[in-house]
Amino acid sequence: MRVVVDTNVLISGIFFGGLPRKILELWRAKDFELVCSAEILEEYEDVLYRFEKKSKSADDSLVQKFMNMLTRDSMVIHPTHTRKISSDPDDDKFINCALSGRALYIVSGDSDLLEIKEVEGIKIITARDFLDKMSI
Repeated sequence: MRVVVDTNVLISGIFFGGLPRKILELWRAKDFELVCSAEILEEYEDVLYRFEKKSKSADDSLVQKFMNMLTRDSMVIHPTHTRKISSDPDDDKFINCALSGRALYIVSGDSDLLEIKEVEGIKIITARDFLDKMSI
C-alpha cells in the first residue's frame, strides 16, 4: 500500500511522538510504502532543519540522517500530475504526488487538505483514521 505523508505528520512524528510517530514506525517496519517527490523532500528537509534549530535536545545530524533514510527507503517519484485542487496551493504537491504515485492515502493534519476528503479514490485522512485502517 502506498501512502503520502504530509509534512505536519512527519514533523509531529519525529519531534512530538503520539499517533504520527506510530505512522513513522509502521513505515520503518515496511507496513506501507511512503511515496514522495523531490518537492516534498525539500519541504520535509526545510521544516526539519527549522524544528531541529528550535529543539534543545536535537542532534546536529538528525536531519541529514532522516533525509538519507527517506531517500533510501521511500518511493521517490517525479509527479506527472499538475492539478490545482487545494485552496492552499502548497498542498497540491501532496495531491499530485499521490495521484502520480498511485497512493491509496494522504495522511495529514492540514485542514485545507482534509476538507477535500478524496481525489480520484485517494482518501485524505488524519493520522488517527489511518491508524484505525491499519488496525493499530
